[in-house]
Amino acid sequence: MIYLAAVFMFLLTWTVLAAALFTLLYKERPVEKLKYYDEDYTVREKFENNNKGKISPLKILAALIPSKAMGEKRTRKLEAELIKADIPITPEELLVIRVLSSVSLSFLGFALFKDILIALMVFAFVWSLPRFIISKRKKERIKQFNYQLSEGILIISNSLKAGYSFLQSIAVVVEETKDPFSKEFKKMLKEMSLGISEEDALRNLHGRMVSENLSLIVNAILIQKDIGGNLSEILDNIAETIRERQKIQGELKTLTAQGRLSGIIVMLIPVFLGITIYLFNREYMLLLFKSPVGLGMIGAAVFNEFVGFFMIRKIVRVDM
Repeated sequence: MIYLAAVFMFLLTWTVLAAALFTLLYKERPVEKLKYYDEDYTVREKFENNNKGKISPLKILAALIPSKAMGEKRTRKLEAELIKADIPITPEELLVIRVLSSVSLSFLGFALFKDILIALMVFAFVWSLPRFIISKRKKERIKQFNYQLSEGILIISNSLKAGYSFLQSIAVVVEETKDPFSKEFKKMLKEMSLGISEEDALRNLHGRMVSENLSLIVNAILIQKDIGGNLSEILDNIAETIRERQKIQGELKTLTAQGRLSGIIVMLIPVFLGITIYLFNREYMLLLFKSPVGLGMIGAAVFNEFVGFFMIRKIVRVDM
């Protein structure tokens, strides 16, 4: 019976995940409510009207979650993280994915190995996996944004030199660059077009893309708005500074690659060995979990693992 339950939960989870993947890969579905002011909204509105009766299983299950189940503060924080990572799902939909995938895969692990510890490990791993994916996606977007930043700022600077206003220069850079740079500046352009002040729009942009280089640009533009000056010349100088910083950061990353890799390997070796020994000789490994001395050794080992990892990370990390 447990095998049938595990198979059923597994199939149900993959049905929901398929719906989630369709949502993620459907590029024309933006998160923000300002989507209704896009130029191509007419085409999208026709598509949505044709598919109005089709509701994904993910949305149905997410609608069953009470609005206060996750907490308002936590929901807002998670929603902000999803927007920064450019993952077009709601916090409720993410909760559905985490619960179904964790429960079904842990059931499957228990059915295969007949071990509650392995099932709990699978549950904990799958439950924490979405947070890792969101963090990874957010870092990748910020990294791509930083690579495009100097080029985009030069386009704005050249547009200003050609006689365009700042708003028109933003429109030019939206057309000439690629995602994520163009997408984030398009959001800022929409906000300013709808009456949000330039200062607030710039701060919202910096809130979505937490970057030191972008912070430098935003502060320079805000200062120029207060005291005046040649904005195009200021942006040229900042673009040159960003290029030099990126060059130095690339060299430092190359020089510290070995140390960072060593820290990761040293941290993962005990975990890998422990899992391997547990799979081949369960009773031998369970001695650590059945005595106070063994539990103390495990606690000390985990503490030392994290201390060593953070020490290596601190050594190889160079702040600029």
